[in-house]
Amino acid sequence: MPEYDLRSLLPTLPKLLTRKDVQIHFGTLISIGYLANLDSKGKGPKFTYIGRKVVYRNVDFIAWLEARQSEVPV
Repeated sequence: MPEYDLRSLLPTLPKLLTRKDVQIHFGTLISIGYLANLDSKGKGPKFTYIGRKVVYRNVDFIAWLEARQSEVPV
């Protein structure tokens, strides 16, 4: 099974994504709580804060997704 070209999503995403934006664009694939848990363990995408909000640059988020992408046996 080929890997998906996740970089093709970049033009459709805002430059900065909040956790809520991730939920809007990826639905139930990645929940707000799951991201928060990963971030607290240092296993989530690279992030920064704007005020009290966690934000991800879209390129960092896609790079993180690509690193987690794996082939599923058929």
